[in-house]
Amino acid sequence: MTTELPTPGLPQPEPQPEPQPAETFGTEPPAAEPAAGQDPVRRPGRRRALVLGTLLVLSAVAVGGGVGFGILQADKKPDKPVAAAGASPAPSASPSYGAHADGDHFGALSDLLLPLPVGYNLGPDDPGIGNDTTLTTAQYRAIFDEDIASLSDSDRKKLDGGFNASFVKGDAVRTYQSTGNMVIEVELRQENQQAASYGAAWLKELADSTQAFRAGPAVPGFPKVHCYLPPLASGDKLDYMDCDASVGDIYVRLSAYGVAPLDSTSATDLLRQQLERLAIPGAQI
Repeated sequence: MTTELPTPGLPQPEPQPEPQPAETFGTEPPAAEPAAGQDPVRRPGRRRALVLGTLLVLSAVAVGGGVGFGILQADKKPDKPVAAAGASPAPSASPSYGAHADGDHFGALSDLLLPLPVGYNLGPDDPGIGNDTTLTTAQYRAIFDEDIASLSDSDRKKLDGGFNASFVKGDAVRTYQSTGNMVIEVELRQENQQAASYGAAWLKELADSTQAFRAGPAVPGFPKVHCYLPPLASGDKLDYMDCDASVGDIYVRLSAYGVAPLDSTSATDLLRQQLERLAIPGAQI
């Protein structure tokens, strides 16, 4: 059962000193080629990147975890209904979710997540989290602590500082599976605006600096979104793509997984719909 997030109301922290560039950036390699007759399987695990030596490493540790959740199942059916994206809510004087003009969002993160578009079902579970889950601050913190437990004391202290400075209010994950057997996971993390904005921009700079990723596609209408793809060896059967963005106090991560060549056009279109759902009234893209 999805845990609903209370309407946010935490104060914004004072601006934090800009962190120094990280020295390392790690991602898991693409999954191995599947055996004949088997569905593509990606190695389980939540961790997409653990970037050390920075207070903003929190923004690189996605709950759904980059390269590794679940099984790409061609006939996966949704285990609970989610309203179609095209269904407009009934008019009301007070909307239950949305964004204020200052960029802060209100309402449940489960409502801010994009409903299932036409042609998609709920996808497989992110291990230990599920396929349609909203985490409270305490629940997200427990997962965060588990992810950094093996690090040194000094690194954990830095990450703790980043977590506290970010004022995380909650985190939500939903997975989508297309009829073309592509799985997309979208994560929304609500935190202070400085952390959300800087985290997405910093990840772009860090990924670009490694020169190890293939250039990702653009998201129409959202030039600041960064999408990147890992190196893909000749003959690889699986491919994946990560995208990072922010809208006000929401950090947005999309990860898409599927048989190569990946349908990145459909993935970025779903991300576009998600970002439009989070749009700030009166904001210029």
